[in-house]
Amino acid sequence: MNEWFIDKLNMQQVHPMGGLAVVGKELFWRVDAATGESTQPSPTPFRLEGSFSSLITVRCDGYKVSVEGNPSRWMRMDNLFGFKTIDECVAVYNRILQQCGLPPFTKSTRVYFRQTDESKKALLESDGAVIKHIDFTRNLAVGEGHEIAYLRAISGQTIGRSKIGYLYPNQQTVDWNKGSTYRYDKIYIKAFDLEKHRSARTANCINQEDLDYYDQLIDYCKSNGVIREEHSFKRPFLRRKNLCFYGLVTEKDFEPYLQDLEKAMKRLEVTHTEYDTIADQLMGEGVCKSRQSANATQSVYLQWLHGQHLKRNSQYYVHRSRLLQIGIDIAVDFDVTRLPIQIRRQEVVDIRTLQVPEWYREPHLESLPKVVGLEIPSIPAYHDTNNVIPFVHSSLNRTSGRTNLNYTNEGYR
Repeated sequence: MNEWFIDKLNMQQVHPMGGLAVVGKELFWRVDAATGESTQPSPTPFRLEGSFSSLITVRCDGYKVSVEGNPSRWMRMDNLFGFKTIDECVAVYNRILQQCGLPPFTKSTRVYFRQTDESKKALLESDGAVIKHIDFTRNLAVGEGHEIAYLRAISGQTIGRSKIGYLYPNQQTVDWNKGSTYRYDKIYIKAFDLEKHRSARTANCINQEDLDYYDQLIDYCKSNGVIREEHSFKRPFLRRKNLCFYGLVTEKDFEPYLQDLEKAMKRLEVTHTEYDTIADQLMGEGVCKSRQSANATQSVYLQWLHGQHLKRNSQYYVHRSRLLQIGIDIAVDFDVTRLPIQIRRQEVVDIRTLQVPEWYREPHLESLPKVVGLEIPSIPAYHDTNNVIPFVHSSLNRTSGRTNLNYTNEGYR
């Protein structure tokens, strides 16, 4: 598991005794139209935006604390390499919860069945934090310029229960199980991803050293042909496999479920083939001195390739003379079985685990800065709901059976 690290992590923990501050961006109360009684407030997640466009959300309704985000990216320019253990990621979240005035996530020590309706399946609960979503990822190097060839080849392989890969039109990403609420797997080109997010992540950089570092990362990924393998395990999967209880599972428990793409790679030998256009060959052999003349001859070649009749004028013999020097005779009708192969180079793509360079800024919990100017909207746990019932009008009429309920400043009457 040394090559794997954790990317995204969503967690929650229920505190049965309650008494926690309600934290969120917006609060919603549900009010019973018949009795006028309000329920516990339901907050929307509060977005904590760190430096370099990093983001983590926090939510608490007084009983349940939830945190979602990418701990390996928090307060960092990149996450080419991140935290390798769940404990390290939880430590990042606990620092944030401490600043929010909320209790930290704790490890589970026991599990028990939760009481449910007779018609429903019994569910396991624990006395600690629960993992709702977790991503495991690693970096592979296939060599400079081989990334697209590798993605094309791996997209033709099935994983799991014969799940077929999908190669995106830009040929930068291949994924499996797209849209599944169970699990999701993908491989993408990391240099493209870094370039795509460069402007957002460096928008607030005032240090030229940081900008140079980010560009160095992109060059490093390009020169090594870095592709990113990522596996997302979602809540139904984690519950079914009993991998959701923090403290009772380790990273090694996920290892059997990280081998699907590895098996596909072992049965696949990828070759990277480079082809030259006719114009490139004419220029490379010194037959044509300019790109314009090479393209003109290539145009005549394409007409011959599609079986069009060529007029035998003076220009015809000029183009034929050029093409003869690279082994093509347009005086003979096109026959695909006799066409010379136009491959310039072919090699087998070698896959290896990407090594961490010496200059890379690895994540360290001690070096992560605190959130400056943290002002999270919150209300005390024991608040007066009569003052915050979200009605637009000061007086509303409600009918429940034969009883008319009028809402006034003193409540429902």
